[in-house]
Amino acid sequence: MRPDPDRTALLPTAAAAAFPTRHRASPPVNNIKHHKTKETDIPPHPSTVAERPTQRASWSTPGTWTITTESGSTTSGYLPVWAEDDPSEVDVPLDLLSVRLADISHRNFFAGQTMTVLAPDAKGKAEEDTVFEGTIDCNPYVQDPALRVPVVNIQVCLDHWILGLDPQGLMTIAAQLHAQADRLEQEIHPALIAARKDWAAHHAD
Repeated sequence: MRPDPDRTALLPTAAAAAFPTRHRASPPVNNIKHHKTKETDIPPHPSTVAERPTQRASWSTPGTWTITTESGSTTSGYLPVWAEDDPSEVDVPLDLLSVRLADISHRNFFAGQTMTVLAPDAKGKAEEDTVFEGTIDCNPYVQDPALRVPVVNIQVCLDHWILGLDPQGLMTIAAQLHAQADRLEQEIHPALIAARKDWAAHHAD
């Protein structure tokens, strides 16, 4: 489900820039059911396609999601302005309500850095790929209380994740990346220049 442009417009400019709408791989957090993010790749829900009711129009109640069962009972919760999807649904069989609640994941993707990398199965051909992209996730009905509040999940590279970062954990990762960037710039870059000069001086073409 694509985000509603009218709802995205509610974000301040800075916040909108921080939360670009992307559809990338989802973090494999334990005890959380995640849909694949490409609409064409989303698998059928366990209830089967025939039982799946038509979803209510997105963002019909700003700030609130609501799941309504076949009997008319409702369960509602807070829908963050940054969440890309609205889990609201109608005519859900009562015995599937717990499944739907467990499946709720408020998420927003953020961009990484595109670099030229060589994968083990690339047959020697370098390709452009994105590293250190990720998501802000909040999964209000999972077993782990630490994941019921917003956390950051970072995909370092394909299928390699740093999961469940709170604000302090995220700043630790940022500090480590800053330190590595400083090492590359202040130590490795001049060392590379010196090594190339030495090689040129002692090695004929």
